[in-house]
Amino acid sequence: MDCIRAAQRRDFRIIHYSIQADHLHLIVEADDRKALANGMKGCSGRVALVLDALWRRRGKVIRERFRDRVLKTLDEVRNALKCVLNNHLEHSVQWNPCSRPNEPDVFSSGRYFDGWLGRAPDRAAGAEGAVVVEGGWELRQGWKRHYRAIGLAEVPGSLASC
Repeated sequence: MDCIRAAQRRDFRIIHYSIQADHLHLIVEADDRKALANGMKGCSGRVALVLDALWRRRGKVIRERFRDRVLKTLDEVRNALKCVLNNHLEHSVQWNPCSRPNEPDVFSSGRYFDGWLGRAPDRAAGAEGAVVVEGGWELRQGWKRHYRAIGLAEVPGSLASC
């Protein structure tokens, strides 16, 4: 998680993440396209260094460029939050034996999320030592004005909708 914390910049902010067996989902905010590209490049490099050290190897880790999607509506914001934070529900529990029912995925920023149905965050995003930072109005509270909180067992839709 230190590599995600270290990738935070003034013009590029990682709001939420989910680490899966073979991919990573991020919800980020960037001041512009250049900040997004540079931020993702820095984040990818940090993740690659950690994985190379963990695997005791060298070489290409990230095999393709990131795919980005601009969230244009509050519905898309809520759906993206659900897709990222509950992505583990779509994948096999075998790779993530730490998953517990009615708890956020331990390989996600779910413990910082303040939009769970019936569960307060363990720690505030942006607090001292937090991995993620607080998002803008849409990610913090905008979607909550029109939509219900997200359930811990709410399975995301298809990947096309994520």
